[in-house]
Amino acid sequence: MFKHVPNILTIIRFLLIPIIIIFAFQGDYIATIIVLTISGLTDILDGYIARRFNFISDFGKLMDPLADKATQIALIGTLTIQKIIPIWILVIVLVKEFLMVSRCIFSLW
Repeated sequence: MFKHVPNILTIIRFLLIPIIIIFAFQGDYIATIIVLTISGLTDILDGYIARRFNFISDFGKLMDPLADKATQIALIGTLTIQKIIPIWILVIVLVKEFLMVSRCIFSLW
């Protein structure tokens, strides 16, 4: 059971994304930062546990970075919709992530 803790923490990060978005849309930035901090701490913890106890899994290798990217894009997208940050920042982040994922896909061939 303990070997699944890193993956459970990664799933929790995915579940925190809608909460982060809701708080950000409501303008409750203190709550947004708190939940974002919890998300970051679970990211640190899942990586530490996976490496320390050799609980690295294929699921974790794929989903952990995806959770990071999804959280980042969701928050930047929310702040762009609210006109807090300009759209060009979102575009740059999306292009960067697209290029990184494309590079990974093409390196598999």
